Amino acid sequence: MDWSKRQKEIIEAAISLIAQNGIEGLTTKALAAAVGISEPALYRHFSNKSEIVQAVIGCFDDDVENLKNTQRGWQFIKAFFAHRIEQVKTEPALANMIYSEELFIHNSDHADLMKEMMHKHRNMIMENIVIASKNGVIRNDIAPEMIFRMLAGSLRLLIKQYGMSGNAFDLCSESTILFDTWDLLFKVK
Repeated sequence: MDWSKRQKEIIEAAISLIAQNGIEGLTTKALAAAVGISEPALYRHFSNKSEIVQAVIGCFDDDVENLKNTQRGWQFIKAFFAHRIEQVKTEPALANMIYSEELFIHNSDHADLMKEMMHKHRNMIMENIVIASKNGVIRNDIAPEMIFRMLAGSLRLLIKQYGMSGNAFDLCSESTILFDTWDLLFKVK
């Protein structure tokens, strides 16, 4: 989505507030203060708080279509997860909420949006696991669903550890080690 500069500031502030205080900490008063504008001014950029939360959730979907259109198979999978790492490096507060679907569970619209996006991403990754397997790039003796769980689960844990440690380690170097390990485990030699 193409956001204005001010909308991006509001989204970044919302991410930071949610990461620090949970979804309950995202109030229009706190958000306006974090951005340095009045509460009514927020509504010049977003029609309501729900739209802001939807924009936050949408951040996890940004640029995924571009990856899909430029890469396939194992390259897509690694690029998809590398994009997640880059998002967290660019906006460290995402580390505490990028895989925190439970934050949105109490609002059915937000939960449905999160679930829809998660299924879309899962399906894209699964499709590329199958492509990589059929092309002989990765092993075909492990069920694609299990490969997906091992990839997504290990990246999720790495990002959670990064966030919970207060960003105390080099996420890029650790993700490089993780991606190299995936190659050792899954690629056909």
